[in-house]
Amino acid sequence: MPDLWAVIINLNNSINWINSCLKTVMLRLLLILISVLYTAHLHASPLVLFEKGQYRLAPFISYLDMKNQDYSIEEILAGKYELDWQKNKLNELNFGFSKSVYWLKIDLENHNELVKDWVFEINYPMLDHVDAYVVNENKEVESYFYGGDQIEVKYKTIKHPHIVFAVSLPTKVPRQVYIRIESQGAVQIPITLWQWQEFSYYSLVYYLWQGIFYGMVLIMALYSFVVWLFDREGINLNYVVYILLFTLFQISINGIGFQFIWPNYPSLNHLITPLSLALMLASLSLFIGDFFETKQFSPRLHNFLILSFNCYIVMAISNIFVPYYLAIELAFFIALFAIISVVVITIYMLKINHPNARYFSLAWLVFLAGAAMLAGNKFGLIPITMYSEYGMQFGAALEMMFLSLALADRLSNSQRDKISAQEESLFLSNQVQQAKEKIYLNETKNLRIEKEHSQKLEQLVNERTIELNSAMEKLSLAYDNLQTISITDALTELHNRYYFNERWRIEHKRATREKSELCIIMLDVDHFKFVNDRYGHPAGDLCLIEVANCIKKHVTREPDIVCRYGGEEFVVILPGTDEVGALQVAQCIRKAVENLVVNWEGQIIKMSISLGLSSLDHNNTQTLDRQHMVNQADQALYKAKSMGRNQVVSFNSQNK
Repeated sequence: MPDLWAVIINLNNSINWINSCLKTVMLRLLLILISVLYTAHLHASPLVLFEKGQYRLAPFISYLDMKNQDYSIEEILAGKYELDWQKNKLNELNFGFSKSVYWLKIDLENHNELVKDWVFEINYPMLDHVDAYVVNENKEVESYFYGGDQIEVKYKTIKHPHIVFAVSLPTKVPRQVYIRIESQGAVQIPITLWQWQEFSYYSLVYYLWQGIFYGMVLIMALYSFVVWLFDREGINLNYVVYILLFTLFQISINGIGFQFIWPNYPSLNHLITPLSLALMLASLSLFIGDFFETKQFSPRLHNFLILSFNCYIVMAISNIFVPYYLAIELAFFIALFAIISVVVITIYMLKINHPNARYFSLAWLVFLAGAAMLAGNKFGLIPITMYSEYGMQFGAALEMMFLSLALADRLSNSQRDKISAQEESLFLSNQVQQAKEKIYLNETKNLRIEKEHSQKLEQLVNERTIELNSAMEKLSLAYDNLQTISITDALTELHNRYYFNERWRIEHKRATREKSELCIIMLDVDHFKFVNDRYGHPAGDLCLIEVANCIKKHVTREPDIVCRYGGEEFVVILPGTDEVGALQVAQCIRKAVENLVVNWEGQIIKMSISLGLSSLDHNNTQTLDRQHMVNQADQALYKAKSMGRNQVVSFNSQNK
């Protein structure tokens, strides 16, 4: 009986153990079922590939945020972290500035029996490390690819500026693609799946457009450089530097530079992008200052641009030493600050009706429109088209074209003023010559008449003699007046260019023969076109008269000669004066004009002049040529303008 009871107790214990095991098994099966259902709900449904040439993959992606940890592909495939996957609910993947490692998963099933070769493209070359794994239905890695801007180009399976890898997808067989992404900068993942043929055509169009774009940009840079060689205006050189730095920035962010220029130096990708951006914005600050002539027109705005320039230079230098993730974040904020600053400056210039504001505002409007199209493309707000994909480059090309037109218009207006002055001088010279010819003809006619009637008018000889003498006196006086007019500038009452040419020939010949001192000063009113444009030509004439009076007050020696050379240009001949004395005279004239205040209809006009000086050097055969000496003074004048205006430059001192 006790044995039977023991058996019953043991049997009951066994049954309880079995029930406990069954409950455990059922609970685990339930958890697995819940996990499967949850995972099936969580993950994106497989992307079925038909005849379409390309697919935006963002809506079909699940991602895993590693945060402060990292998993290998083996751990991912083991399913240990299956519940951590998140379904992407946006049209694009953009994690912003993040140091996390991200895993992406795409389920694919190819139903296109004619196409097995497909290409994955990530149109954001600035990602540091991108590893891709193609996994079959048995959770085995079939193929492996890696890329990113920290991998030398020679190790890439497909040589392309973007991050690209090719896969072979068998028909109606599911495949999974896992992509590991790690980057110190912004983690943007605009990923597209292409049929191989479609991607080949897309690449052809891409390279064609890049060639056209950079060709246009470099042509405009070359054009501006040639213009600078002729006029030596600092604004054209600043524009050239801005274009070249913009080009460097563009090729660094779109992968062109890494692909073709520094393919074996991936570390340069972290350096060039923030550095070129900061230097580009610094050159843009100088260009805006020269373009709107802020030093004379708006001192506050000029000081702001100088401060911005210094800040950009400091940031450019700091980018060399700070970590890349910090440098790229700073680059984002300074770019945003620069855009806001340019927009505010443009609105201000339009408000005050600055003559150059229309070109500038149009240029930046098309650039910002192109940038907005590109941003809309990357964030999935507008469809992928040629215009949205290359919108920023379209906008940049149009911006540079409009700015080049503005600079060309500025140069054209300056040349037009000089030609107008030359035409005025030529017209006056012709008028004087015609007056001389008329006087000569009248005199000849009178003499002929006197000769023909001499016999008949013999009795009136005395009267006619008196009348003739009176007429000759008047004629002589008229001739003297015309001669004075022929050598005098009507506006400033200074000697004109014709008189300068004659006296310069005489004084240069005398100084060369006697080996005496001789200097020539050429000066030009700074920003005179701006005075005409803003206040009108009558105000400009008044300013020229006041400048002429200033020069005459400080050139007081009897042998010294002051002439109006043409337009807003004047010239001073200083016989018997060495270079030191001439520099003193030039500085006195410059300071007097700088302190000059012209009141035009209640508006105060301030002016400045730039002066170039050349002295006769008897040991230099070049200066023995009087025209070469004039050219030297003119070169020194343009040097003074290129150095910032309102200063004196001696050609001889500059070239010792």
